[in-house]
Amino acid sequence: MTERARQGGNPLPLGDADFALIGTGVAPLAAAAHLMSQGKSVLLLNPDLDFFLEDSEFPIDPIWPVSPVKDAGSLNVQRTPGRLKRSSPEAVLEALRPDFPGAVEFWSPTQTRTGFHDPQAPHVRSRSRLWLTSTERDRDWPWELMESLYLEASEAGLHPQILEGLPAAMKFPGFSKPVGDYRGLLLPRICDVDVTRYRNGLLEFVRERLGDGQLACGASQVEIMPEGLRYHSRGTARTARVREGVLAFWTPRMTGWILAQAKRFETKPVVPAGVRLWERWSLVSRDALDPGVIGVFRDMAVWAEVEGEPSVNQPLHQLSVLRAGPRLGESGGESGGDSAWASRDSFEAVRGLCHGLLKWEGFSVRAMRPHAVMEWSRKEPWSIAAGDLKMQVVGGCDGALPDVVRAARAACARLGAA
Repeated sequence: MTERARQGGNPLPLGDADFALIGTGVAPLAAAAHLMSQGKSVLLLNPDLDFFLEDSEFPIDPIWPVSPVKDAGSLNVQRTPGRLKRSSPEAVLEALRPDFPGAVEFWSPTQTRTGFHDPQAPHVRSRSRLWLTSTERDRDWPWELMESLYLEASEAGLHPQILEGLPAAMKFPGFSKPVGDYRGLLLPRICDVDVTRYRNGLLEFVRERLGDGQLACGASQVEIMPEGLRYHSRGTARTARVREGVLAFWTPRMTGWILAQAKRFETKPVVPAGVRLWERWSLVSRDALDPGVIGVFRDMAVWAEVEGEPSVNQPLHQLSVLRAGPRLGESGGESGGDSAWASRDSFEAVRGLCHGLLKWEGFSVRAMRPHAVMEWSRKEPWSIAAGDLKMQVVGGCDGALPDVVRAARAACARLGAA
């Protein structure tokens, strides 16, 4: 039964819908939940067999200055007061709660828990963000970058702090020995999110509401027509009428199809600046880790890995390291997981973190997961017209989870469905 039938309106034939959503990952799921909350019927087509095969949503927004010797200035434009504010607890909870079918809990190292708490729900955790430099190792990372970030954070009312010497290093997750000369910039109340719990809960909800007839994974040969879509699912050719519009969510795996549609309908696409390759390393720490701080060293973000609320009775020993890799050229092509991304330089960078900064005698790598995320110099909305039916192409559908959900909701609003 379609959502329109549940609302008491005229039922649409199976497969037909007010809106069609095409994409993979959290963005089309968030858009589907939002549209259904407005009483709209939805057809959701995913070219992958698994919604999260691309695995392109991050628990944090990196927000770091980039080294002058690596893609000079490419990420500096992202260090804005607005972006810092979007990672505050209030802003993240405001983005994630409205369309999630259940509780989204909040944790802070300074809070006292009162009232009902769902320990299995996705958690937004308020952690301090610490940018750390070592004067003996960071000649390519001048302190002027930190001073610029300090000024921007001050303007945003985020109360940054400058830390000197061991008090700076001792707050960094995994730091072991008091050796060296350090300086740090600390920003309190910057969030991370339980990505896995959030997206699995959203998928279960959307799949249950839509059913097999309106949610098709492994959809192929998708074609836009003046009145709807033609596609193949489970070896069968299907046709669906779409009354109001189509949303296509552009992530790296969707690049080939979106560019082919733009060429077919003679539309000039707004393309990304490139695709950033990221590496998510999982290391084992001998000492217990502080769950209240996310450290940033050079182009790496470091934090104690945990789901839900950290427990004092279960010390954390798994250290996550999110490292910025190279950036591919314009559009970047279709990218999937490829362990070849972990080059010798990647391993040397992680070794420099463990041996050089943290002063570990040795380290153990549990896993390394590669990710591809699009970078945009501008995100102008654009659309492809097939007769009276328009397909809006949505950028910014990967990266930090709250930004992905915001992008999906904004796309719905542009179609007049908010």
